[in-house]
Amino acid sequence: MHTAARRERYRLLVAAATGLAGCAAAAATGAATGLAANRTHASSGASAQDAPAAEPPAPRIVLKKRPVRTEIVTRIIHVTGTANAATVGGGRVTSSSSSSSSTLSGSSSSGGRGGGGPSSGPAPAPPPPPPPAPSSGS
Repeated sequence: MHTAARRERYRLLVAAATGLAGCAAAAATGAATGLAANRTHASSGASAQDAPAAEPPAPRIVLKKRPVRTEIVTRIIHVTGTANAATVGGGRVTSSSSSSSSTLSGSSSSGGRGGGGPSSGPAPAPPPPPPPAPSSGS
């Protein structure tokens, strides 16, 4: 009767026999090729001294130490204040009617010196008022 265990044993036996047959075929092919090469070499009358010269040696690679030039460039940029200097960071300058000092809102600073203190120069002119909103045509 055919059982699973018997089928597995049969599959294992077939796999082992196939593997052994493959190894034997490879060994026989190698042996036959070696014998044929020896026989051809012996029948041509060639000796070990008549062997063809070896290939010329590969070209040598020579690494040279190349000169290194390091260049450091330092640039100092001075920004002078203009009428729009306060709006660079997205802030705006507004004038209060009750006070003569300007107030700074947003993220900009007055010329990079920090806001909040009295400025040494005249306050920049306020920006022009925004244009009127478009009408709906009525």
